[in-house]
Amino acid sequence: MTSLSADQLRLLQRRLDAAGVGATPAPIPRRPAGETRSPASHAQERLFFFEKMNPGSTLYVVAGALRMRGEVDLAVLRDTARFLVGRHEVLRTGLEIDADGGVVQVVHPQESVEVEVPVRRVTEDELWNEIGLACGRPFDLAGPSLLRTMLFQVGPAEWYLVLCVHHIVVDGWSLGILTEEFAVVYGALHAGGRPALRPLPIRYADFASWHRDRVSGDAFAGQIEYWREQLAGVRPFALPSDGVPGPGRPFSGGDVPLTVPADLVDGMRRLGEAEGATLYMVLAAAWAVVLSRWADRADVVWGTAVAARTRTELEGLVGFFVNTLALRVDVRAPLTFRELLGHVRRTCLDAYAHQDLPFDQLVKVVRPDRDALGRSPIVRHLLVLHNTPPATAQLPGISMEVLPVHTGTAKFELEIELSPAADGGLTGFVEFAAEVLTESSARLLAASLLEVLRAGTADAECPVWRLPLAGSEEFDAGRAHLLDRSFAEVPVGVVGQLFVSGSEAGAGFAGNPGRTAESFVPDPSGSGTRLYATGIRARRTVSGALEFVAPPVEPRQVAAERVEPRPDKVPARTEAERVIAQIWAELLEAQEFGVHDDFFDLGGHSLLAVRILHRIHAVCHVELELVDFFEAGTVANVAGLVEKATPARPARSIPKLDRARFLADADRSEHGTQ
Repeated sequence: MTSLSADQLRLLQRRLDAAGVGATPAPIPRRPAGETRSPASHAQERLFFFEKMNPGSTLYVVAGALRMRGEVDLAVLRDTARFLVGRHEVLRTGLEIDADGGVVQVVHPQESVEVEVPVRRVTEDELWNEIGLACGRPFDLAGPSLLRTMLFQVGPAEWYLVLCVHHIVVDGWSLGILTEEFAVVYGALHAGGRPALRPLPIRYADFASWHRDRVSGDAFAGQIEYWREQLAGVRPFALPSDGVPGPGRPFSGGDVPLTVPADLVDGMRRLGEAEGATLYMVLAAAWAVVLSRWADRADVVWGTAVAARTRTELEGLVGFFVNTLALRVDVRAPLTFRELLGHVRRTCLDAYAHQDLPFDQLVKVVRPDRDALGRSPIVRHLLVLHNTPPATAQLPGISMEVLPVHTGTAKFELEIELSPAADGGLTGFVEFAAEVLTESSARLLAASLLEVLRAGTADAECPVWRLPLAGSEEFDAGRAHLLDRSFAEVPVGVVGQLFVSGSEAGAGFAGNPGRTAESFVPDPSGSGTRLYATGIRARRTVSGALEFVAPPVEPRQVAAERVEPRPDKVPARTEAERVIAQIWAELLEAQEFGVHDDFFDLGGHSLLAVRILHRIHAVCHVELELVDFFEAGTVANVAGLVEKATPARPARSIPKLDRARFLADADRSEHGTQ
């Protein structure tokens, strides 16, 4: 049996302690029976605010298809869908703003939720276009149901059951639960029996309240401090863009398949076992090299998803639990692939040990630059490796296969998701943002990942800047060359330094041999000529054009720069500014600030923004959009929006907020008391 390293033992002990192993953990408390309104989870709040800023978006519509071949009983299928909606109350839950400006879940009675499974006959050529249209409709988050089911019939015995559901009530694990339970329930009802499913120990609303209490306690102080230090000075970075933004569709995207062959996975496992690293850590080390080389940046950050189901009560529960972890490493030139793997391994272990802090809370701690469209302000690229194959289910007389459905959107600039394949390899997809990358660029990035994996696992002592990237181009030796830091030609799409050779290079600097030696290097092709280092960063696009790229700004350097003092704080000058400033002072608990101070610099966040808008509506009788509030950002600008709006009644002075009463009301709302 393989022994655990010291780091692995420490991580195991932390996870055992967190799970209560060796002790009897207190059960997750249940909220009052029959309660229909309760606080949303932190994860739900994050998606709710995104929807408020991007009304009508389908970015978080999750979809999956179940291909069934055989004789399907339509009446039983519809009864199965109704049974599952009744069993999992989160599937008949909507979200809205309560009287205090907080986000709450509202459970609708089962009898008030219509679960229809419309059937449509289509040809094979029409199928996926029709599925895309069906999944391209947004949801009203107020409910009563955030689930849509459709059945497409392609032939006499070939059917596609499509589930569209908003991510705010499910995650990938949940879709697996629903697939498995669908088979059990359909089989039992078809046989005239009753489904034998274990009763659910708690509801999603119980988890949401319990987790909010945990996050607000002192137990998370260590996690907060870890993330504050780990992500100090972090700035999101972008890959060089060759995509074309679509009008009115800032989150449009595409996808291409990705397969990691079984022999390569075997090599990854061998290296991982030798270094005490998981398969994901080996994959992530290669991913870090690709991101670093393509963006020409040493300090890289990407995200991964964790199930966040750390309690046994949560294993069979449908809901939105998944959390995003930000992983940050330095990919420096002297590192070998083995050394980089060690850095990635330690980063992953530490992140796993601090995975309980919700991502939206992490953003509040780090307070990075904001994106006006609501994209993740820290993580722009995602790498996910599922540790189990895609869910499967079988029924008597019916063969079933679970198929992914891509909705034509992209949450990140670049996302790779992989799962174990039947042949021992990995299979999945690359999803890319259309305004950043083209399909050709996405394929080149995927090929680069495979090439780095092969080279790194074959020779772990190879320096990371010498690991070959896929698709290297042979450029005209008498013209322009794009070279990386090891003077190797870079592939299409990858940023390098521009060198020129031949007649363009000249003979050097007359009378200055030192500068000549510094600026002229031997041609790496072995032609005997010299290349002149222009100092210009550029890359070749897929079309072959030469594109110049601005110099990178390293995040850690930005953090070290001296911050200029802000100008004197300007007090409120108009009645509207005075009203808005008083609202900010009460809800932000800020003592001194000027009308030009930024909302986020004062400790503001999305939840407080919603509550401020709620108060503005109550006092000034005007409706402001969340996205407009974020773009305004200051008391002066928000007051300007209020003055431009047409109120139903004139604004009145704000009575002093009784904070003790406000907190008591919030406490009663959190715990369901009257």
